[in-house]
Amino acid sequence: MARLLPSPALRARGGFTESRGSFWLSFFVLTLISAATGALLATQLVQFTRDQIARETQTIPASQGPVPLYVENARLRQLEPLVTNLAAPRDAWVRVQASVILSDQPVEDIGILTGHIEEDILAYLRTVTISHLEGPVGLQHLREDLNERAIARSRGAVREVILESLVIQ
Repeated sequence: MARLLPSPALRARGGFTESRGSFWLSFFVLTLISAATGALLATQLVQFTRDQIARETQTIPASQGPVPLYVENARLRQLEPLVTNLAAPRDAWVRVQASVILSDQPVEDIGILTGHIEEDILAYLRTVTISHLEGPVGLQHLREDLNERAIARSRGAVREVILESLVIQ
């Protein structure tokens, strides 16, 4: 069986304190070496990152700004607040506040077009159940479906439907 405590003879010779001292000395030396290595690697990584950013900013011309999502002559039209009941449960009501972004295509009468889009949104919402609208996936599907309907109705004159608010009661 291994001895957990040193023998009195080892203590008397001082062997026990010498091994303890050499352990602590090696512990502190290794700690200093690892701290110095970490500091050196961190400074090298910071310098490398700064050099990469400097190279990238030099290659990008200053006049180039962010790429716009829409063409400059896109128009935003706000739709009337739409309130209707859902398909299931029948006592659940939904209120939608939305806007449409029109492309640069000429539209004969924007008022008539937005009216038709409002009717399509109301007709679609009457077929949706409350479980279809739950969670972020449901909201994403609603956005995609409304965008498809608006683009089809306008024959490409509408670029996107933006849902400003959606309240289910």
